[in-house]
Amino acid sequence: MKVFKYCLVLILALSTSELLAQYRYGYFRVGVSSGTTHYLGDLDNDFTFQFTKPGLGIDGSYRLNPIMSTRIHFYRGWLKAADSLSNSEPRNRRNLSFRSPVTEFSAQLVFDFIPTERRYSYRPAYTPYVFGGIGIFSFNPQAQLNGQWYDLQPLGTEGQYLAAIADEYPLPYRLTQFCIPMGVGTRFALTKKLDLEIETGFRKTFTDYIDDVSGSYPNLDDLRASNPVAAILSDRIDRTLYPQGAGVVNGIRGDRTQQDWYIYSCVRVSYIIDWVKCPQF
Repeated sequence: MKVFKYCLVLILALSTSELLAQYRYGYFRVGVSSGTTHYLGDLDNDFTFQFTKPGLGIDGSYRLNPIMSTRIHFYRGWLKAADSLSNSEPRNRRNLSFRSPVTEFSAQLVFDFIPTERRYSYRPAYTPYVFGGIGIFSFNPQAQLNGQWYDLQPLGTEGQYLAAIADEYPLPYRLTQFCIPMGVGTRFALTKKLDLEIETGFRKTFTDYIDDVSGSYPNLDDLRASNPVAAILSDRIDRTLYPQGAGVVNGIRGDRTQQDWYIYSCVRVSYIIDWVKCPQF
């Protein structure tokens, strides 16, 4: 009987402390963000931010304890790059280009450097933070030919649909992939319930085809017989300057040893929603 009483007291104590902790720290925050998108890959011109495009996001978060919050993040951005604008002669010669939308949904943990020891109205005036998580994103690389935009994945510009001819070609890549978002930011308390955040987040992906460029040129005669448009968009080297075409670079189209990344840098405005009420005893 004593054991039962001790267990009951322990359960009540833990439940009460959890409820009080929730009352002390817990609150929801919703936010909207706007910023810039940049990608890192075979066409990025060595990370010069030359091909910056816009991005938009919405978020919902909940504070778990003085330094940690969970966050659900939805983001829509655009990516673009062109070898013709590169400072590199080999990239100018390759002459590839692409554009792609990117849509991401992720779950993240946010860690503040300055804790909020009491309710949100007592949060610090500002705090740096870091975040990380896991997400899923979709993309769709396109290239322009004679004023018309073509989806590149269905064309198989690196021979993805020539597997019946030669088994060394890669398989078609998926347009929906996993990513790992990670980054840093600083949050400022503007009013009792309004925050401003300045944030930069890197997205590690597990694909090298955000730009539709990864490894080697396929056999262009085989590709041309299968789809003439695919052959043109696969090898865009100027034949008047380089009659060998892809042969001038020994068939190397991209660097398959490194996967693509993208970056979302933004300004976010967040509003605190206090749904946790004082416990009644």
